[in-house]
Amino acid sequence: MRKIIIVLFICVAAACKKDTDKTLTAKTWVIESATVNPAMTLGAKTTTNYIELMGPNSCVANMMINFSTDGTYSMSSNGALCDMYVSTDIKTWKRDGEKVILSANGTSPMLLKGNKLTQTTRSNAPGGVIYTIVYVYKAQSK
Repeated sequence: MRKIIIVLFICVAAACKKDTDKTLTAKTWVIESATVNPAMTLGAKTTTNYIELMGPNSCVANMMINFSTDGTYSMSSNGALCDMYVSTDIKTWKRDGEKVILSANGTSPMLLKGNKLTQTTRSNAPGGVIYTIVYVYKAQSK
């Protein structure tokens, strides 16, 4: 009886992982918001809304991620001038529970909760200011 319960538990755990992976791969993940802290100043504008600061046609305002079932992903944007940088590197992803770890940014894993992916990054600016940016992506049908 104990062996049956263990086998059943392993099967259920494997099924849950596949369901979560399917959640990632069946959708296109589109940027919903990007919040910077502390507030950032660009020109005469100071705000914590990073997308507003960069503008509606910026690369960050039009960012999207597609996860493939083979463990690779692509990150792209249709903002103005975003096609000037094209990477031919193969980017991979893996899941560890709710964490989605991207090969291009392994130090800042994404967190999957329902139909949202959240990623927190930090960058040092001149003058010693450390900016924290929280990106939130929402799932959309492909």
